[in-house]
Amino acid sequence: MWRSISLRHRLNLMFAMLLMLWLGADIGRILANASPRVQAEARSVSRLTQEFIETSLAGLQDAPKPEQAVIALVSSLQFLRHVRVGLGDVALASAIVAPSDLRADAPQWFRALVHAPGDVTTIPVVINGRRLSSIVIVADPSDVIDEVWLQARAQVAAGGALALAVVIATGVFLQRSLRPLGVAGAALARLEAGDFSARARTSGSPEFVEICSRINRLAEALSSLSAANRQLIERVLDAHDEERKAIARELHDELGPHLFALRANAAILANRLDRAGDGSAAEAAVAIRDQVEALQRQNRRILANLRPAALEELGLAAALQALAEHWRRAEPEVALVLTAAAGIAELGPRASLTVYRFVQEALTNAFRHSGARRIETMLAFEAPTSQVALGDPALAGLRIRVVDDGRGKGSETGAGMGLSGMRERVKALGGEFAFRAAPDGGAMVEARFGLRE
Repeated sequence: MWRSISLRHRLNLMFAMLLMLWLGADIGRILANASPRVQAEARSVSRLTQEFIETSLAGLQDAPKPEQAVIALVSSLQFLRHVRVGLGDVALASAIVAPSDLRADAPQWFRALVHAPGDVTTIPVVINGRRLSSIVIVADPSDVIDEVWLQARAQVAAGGALALAVVIATGVFLQRSLRPLGVAGAALARLEAGDFSARARTSGSPEFVEICSRINRLAEALSSLSAANRQLIERVLDAHDEERKAIARELHDELGPHLFALRANAAILANRLDRAGDGSAAEAAVAIRDQVEALQRQNRRILANLRPAALEELGLAAALQALAEHWRRAEPEVALVLTAAAGIAELGPRASLTVYRFVQEALTNAFRHSGARRIETMLAFEAPTSQVALGDPALAGLRIRVVDDGRGKGSETGAGMGLSGMRERVKALGGEFAFRAAPDGGAMVEARFGLRE
């Protein structure tokens, strides 16, 4: 639990605990000094009261009415602090002090905590050799305990207010002082997400300024490496596409004519052998002709994969429609819906080839591995979500989505290298790739390309 608390809250708690310890120690000091203080003051006042009473009794020896004079003396001493004076027996000491307990401000538990018992002094009243009664002096610490109680309560209030003020002040100070850490964390989060344009604003103490400067230098290095890596991958992809074109030209210009000649010669040979009456040889020639025809079809499929002729001759929109028609003819039991924005016709060669390859591979995976009954393909422009590019500014905010109602995301296993190749090609060119379960079942593969700065 402690690890989940932020640094600012930890420091606030530490300051609050230190202040509470200081306040507790101060209250403990007050309580520790309370009992000796109460007893010292009560004894001092009791001794002075005793001396005053003894002196007064000595002056009453010749009084005409000594009993009334003693009562008047005791009555005059009822408002002394720290002592209570009564006329009677020692057993009445508790009754003498009881009224003062009722007037005490300190609660009973605090009085028990201070624990300052009152001393009892008895002065016999002897007038002209005759003992009339006794004057009882009881030390009453109630007033001193009340003073200690008020002092402790004021200390708690002042200390609590001070602690609250210090916690608030340190909280504000720490929040402002640690704000650069939040800025640095936000910049690191953007860098982690792939936004290498993120920079941390350098502010605060020299330590934070140095941290932000290092983050900015890291961001610059990552941005440079990302740009260099993207340029390298673009060159690799361009070289790969050029190699595809070269192989396609070889197959079309060199292998194609030979296959055509073989098929024509096999047909001619079959006709001559059939007229000559050599049926078995004629059947062998027909078999050769059929095999050559199969090779021609395979060669055309390889050529279509290496270099989509429809893309070069008709453009991206028409090439996608031709691709969709091809799959509709090949898989008539599967409903294929293709929706493409009109703006895709304006894409450049590299962007068009990337989009076509993505849709081609996505449809191939869906038809071969998903077992779907319906496949929807959508190409649309929208507001860009990140500062990425495909090497073509016209591709800003393009989203490509292929959704099927087949077996779901588990079909990625059967797709082999298809999805991996799509993901690498899209990410290498600055796009965002996603393959996840569709909302209504099945699977969805999606590519999004943002805006170039």
